[in-house]
Amino acid sequence: MSYNLDLSQLRRDAATSINAQLVELVKGAIERGDLRPGDRLPTTRAVADEAGLNHLTVVRAYRRLAQEGYVTATRGRGTFVRQAPPVAGEGDGRWQHAVLPEARRSYVNQVLADTWQPLTGEDHVNLATGWASPELHPADQLARMSAALFADAGAAALMYGDADGVWPLRDELARRGAVAGFAADPEEIMVTTGARQAIDLVCRTILRPGDVAVSESPTFIGALASMQDTGARVLGVPYDDRGIDVEALEAILARHEVKLVSVQSGSQNPTGQDMSAERAERLVELARERSFFILEDGVYCTVRFGVLEPPRIRSRAPDHVIYVDSLSKTIGGGLRMGWLAASGEIRRRLTELKLATDYHSPTLTQYLACRWLSSGAHDRYLRRINAVYAHRCQATLDSLTRRLGDEVVAIPPRGGHHVWVTFQRPLDERLLLSEALRQGLSFTPGDAITVENDGLTGLRLSFSLLDEQRIDEGVRRLAAAVRAVRRASTSRVASAIS
Repeated sequence: MSYNLDLSQLRRDAATSINAQLVELVKGAIERGDLRPGDRLPTTRAVADEAGLNHLTVVRAYRRLAQEGYVTATRGRGTFVRQAPPVAGEGDGRWQHAVLPEARRSYVNQVLADTWQPLTGEDHVNLATGWASPELHPADQLARMSAALFADAGAAALMYGDADGVWPLRDELARRGAVAGFAADPEEIMVTTGARQAIDLVCRTILRPGDVAVSESPTFIGALASMQDTGARVLGVPYDDRGIDVEALEAILARHEVKLVSVQSGSQNPTGQDMSAERAERLVELARERSFFILEDGVYCTVRFGVLEPPRIRSRAPDHVIYVDSLSKTIGGGLRMGWLAASGEIRRRLTELKLATDYHSPTLTQYLACRWLSSGAHDRYLRRINAVYAHRCQATLDSLTRRLGDEVVAIPPRGGHHVWVTFQRPLDERLLLSEALRQGLSFTPGDAITVENDGLTGLRLSFSLLDEQRIDEGVRRLAAAVRAVRRASTSRVASAIS
């Protein structure tokens, strides 16, 4: 449909240029509804002839309308009003909403983004972030190793590298993988920029819009975000003190063709539990029977509280399992040192996608990580930091018992940086989070890390960054927030009855 613009409004003696007047004339028609989404504008030649204008003046005006997101031009068809023209406003960036593809911000991505925002106020207690504690970072040791590395390798430490990672590091990771069960050969290893990139590469390689993926629930928020961002349908399976509920998974497999099942084999985030050998074996059997991939996240497997590391699932079925790990939860996330282990066609495709994404992970940190791991320093370091985290974990459990008692249940973790807390009675998550933030406390809400989004089933408290005193203060504020929400809920019910 074409709309005949009232070009008589154009004034050559006006303070603004003819070009700007024409732009505002079309924008006004769009905003009033005279021009509707999908309507075709008169051709630039027709406007120029009718108004007695230079053709290039009209072309420039149409081009500016397109840049601001009001119209779109298709060669050979004409210029049309966009389906979602921007809200009027100069210099405020709102035109971008019309140019960018439609997107709905999920609750998962919102909480994930909020987790990375610095929290203001020295008095704020952050029980939402499960990072390795900076006072435990081996900065002095790594500084000495960095100096030795540059002395030995020189400029080679700063050169471009292989997409799969530098060979000495892959060889060291494979050596460790042979012991833990996640790899047998350096060729299986690909170095990534943290485990988060590895998870994202796996999801993007396997999943397409409309595919079905399964995730343990609750789970790592980053894995959930990566699966959902592919456009796949993500179904949740409960995770308890023995791992993923394989019977619930079997019920899903009876109804759906599943492409990927995402699990954590040890010190699971957020529950801190391990997958039992029996469930791991059944999971692998199902993968073989139904031909799906297993994404095994092992980033917390070495953060243990007096119990041995669990055997990795990948040792049972290397072709079906892609294993992901990193040094972020031990040495520190700023190193951005992760890796994956895979074999077969999926391994080749992962290399191609990584090459197309960032060429390779930083060479310097790879050589540094190789020296750190091969020197034996890492194993000694793990013994030291695990004792600290175990102490902080116990302080969290003790504080929960003392301050919340029968209100909550928290199964002691076998490792990791978190305690998963479930409530005995239903409680509105959004109200609790809002009240906790008002009292200077943050935590990870259960709906952001469970697939079902069925209200507050639990919440994650991360203790790794805090000492015992701050942990107890955080739990005290949580208890106060819970009481406030309970009182408000009781008052609303009483008011409704009266």
